[in-house]
Amino acid sequence: MMRSQYTILAYWSWLLLGLVWLPGYFMSKNTSNVPRRALQIPATLLLIAGFTLLLNPGFQVPDMPVTPNNALFGIIGVMLDLPGVALAIWARLALGRNWSGIVVTMKQGHELVQTGPYAVVRHPIYTGLLLAVIGTAVTEGTFAAYVGVAAIFIAFLIRVAIEDQLMSEQFGEAYQAYRGRTWKLVPLVW
Repeated sequence: MMRSQYTILAYWSWLLLGLVWLPGYFMSKNTSNVPRRALQIPATLLLIAGFTLLLNPGFQVPDMPVTPNNALFGIIGVMLDLPGVALAIWARLALGRNWSGIVVTMKQGHELVQTGPYAVVRHPIYTGLLLAVIGTAVTEGTFAAYVGVAAIFIAFLIRVAIEDQLMSEQFGEAYQAYRGRTWKLVPLVW
């Protein structure tokens, strides 16, 4: 299947995100513990499946069109994708060395970051990534891409639950106060 210029732009934004995040794997603080492994396994598997379906690198998956593959949907998709990637990058940079990557962990000397996008949303990386995956799916318009979005969304919900519990245990009342003044994923909604 030939990809539109909008989908190609969305793919390039994912490459940029990966290039910005890659050094974080090597520069983050040392891990102090890896909690709730049992919940992290299905979340990680859902992320792998979701991104495989979303980015569909030649696998034989349902490519049935759901939304039109035209300029209007391409522009709408890119208008969601690019700000989503930008938000995820901003949030990742604001988190600094506290970032844990694929497996949710607590770092030695972990800090409760409440600046940048974290001043408004507790999980802005997921907010940005959700915007980006929805945008990418809209540029593609395939059933597989939208199933990928659903899998990624479920994985993020699992990870949010793990992270909220971890942060609550680690930071106690400070985290409860932070929860009281911020949104979980979507400002003004949730």
